Amino acid sequence: MAFSYQHEYHAGNHADVLKHITLSLVLESLCKKDKPFTVIDSHCGAGRFNLSDERLLKTREAESGIKRLIQKNINNTAIEKYIHLQTPYYSKGLYAGSAELERLFLRKQDALHLIEKHPAVLQSLKENIKLPLETSDGEKKAEGSIFIHEEDSYKALKALTPPLIKRGLVLCDPSYEDAGDYKAVTETLSEVQKKWNTAIIALWYPLITRRKNETSKMLITLEDNAKMSLTPRESFKVELIIKNKDTMTEENKCHLYGSGMFIINPPWQLKENLTECINVLKENLSETL
Repeated sequence: MAFSYQHEYHAGNHADVLKHITLSLVLESLCKKDKPFTVIDSHCGAGRFNLSDERLLKTREAESGIKRLIQKNINNTAIEKYIHLQTPYYSKGLYAGSAELERLFLRKQDALHLIEKHPAVLQSLKENIKLPLETSDGEKKAEGSIFIHEEDSYKALKALTPPLIKRGLVLCDPSYEDAGDYKAVTETLSEVQKKWNTAIIALWYPLITRRKNETSKMLITLEDNAKMSLTPRESFKVELIIKNKDTMTEENKCHLYGSGMFIINPPWQLKENLTECINVLKENLSETL
């Protein structure tokens, strides 16, 4: 198995901003009730990232993502809360990824399953998971039960569902470097839906010109499966487009011009909140203006 993808080149970019605002909103919703929940993060990464990493400085992607956003005067509650979560990390030159954000929301009664197979990333994750959380009130330890799984993401996700605590979330955000990921995501999440029909499923996907057909087929299949299941579930998508794909040259058409989140079984008002967020993010992060 090849391990070519390194998120250190992309941490804190526009795609991370969208994904982590969505994640924060879902976790906040789950925390509104005392009932325990389970989070399964299928491609969790290292948890926290150094914004001065030479790989990230090379791409400068964080500059048009978290760095730009944190310097703006944003008038949107969901984005403001996301910035509030990131600020203690940002002040130390760090960016909090999905695993770190999930730890921030975890309570004593909750469970978090982190799946990662990349050897170097796995080692960083194990080290980072031991560190105290960074919060505006000072450092504190994460609560709840945290499990790290060194396995293939799709096999582990299917094996872990349904969990003992059946209220919860699946976050799935592969690199999509391999065209086979689109099919693997479709097959895996279709099975997860059947086995764990109460789960909120949040799928991140890239907007890449050359993968338009694969993306469309994946989303249509997952939407149809949600509609036609024994217990029909709502689903929706939101997309953040920051570049004009029609003006991109042939050389860079394989690059991201935006990304999306596809949500199955969304919590109350998530669609409305994310739609508002998208409009604000476009105003502040768009490179097409």
